[in-house]
Amino acid sequence: MIRIIIADPDSSTRKALALLLRRKLDTNGIVEAGDVETLIRALADASPDLLLLDWRLYGSPAPETCRLLQKAYPHLEIVLLSVDANDAPAAKEAGAAFIHKGAAPDELIKILTPLIQRTDKTDN
Repeated sequence: MIRIIIADPDSSTRKALALLLRRKLDTNGIVEAGDVETLIRALADASPDLLLLDWRLYGSPAPETCRLLQKAYPHLEIVLLSVDANDAPAAKEAGAAFIHKGAAPDELIKILTPLIQRTDKTDN
């Protein structure tokens, strides 16, 4: 089973993403984190395959957080979420995929599907 953490300070965004992933990707291994402390606990407890990390999650800047997490969890796929489409180059530079929060659900699934398939292959 794919394990996913959705880290976003907005509970309605977390709930919407979790519902979308459950319905479209048929996955139930989803943990929600609304702050950095909860994210750290979830990373330690869940050993996730995929992290959807909001750009604004309180703490260090998202690209730096991404780099630190990649060192600690080399197999973790990270997707940075932002309301600002101009953050895409910085996400790519940090080694993360990028999803604009204004993207349609189908676009989000289109971006996540190959990442999930890649994590599924590394688990086997």
